[in-house]
Amino acid sequence: MMQDSELGRLEDFVTKLLERFNALQADKKKVDDLLLQREGAIANLQEELAALKDERGEIGNRVSGLLERIEEWEADASESRDAGATNRNSDGAVQGSLF
Repeated sequence: MMQDSELGRLEDFVTKLLERFNALQADKKKVDDLLLQREGAIANLQEELAALKDERGEIGNRVSGLLERIEEWEADASESRDAGATNRNSDGAVQGSLF
């Protein structure tokens, strides 16, 4: 009789152990699925970051080009002002010639 009760206890223990094992396997599957989703999201974000860095570099180059053009324009305008004919009006102010 004692062996039957010990065997019953062993069966209960094994049953609970198997239930816990199955629950842990289900949890592991959920975590694995979540990990795959996160890895996919990370890969997408890394691609987006690379694209944004490229875009930022392109914008920086374009802005630098615009600044260079503005500086050249200012230099040309300054040279034109200095080289152009100047007339003084009755107040003594300098007036440049447009033509």
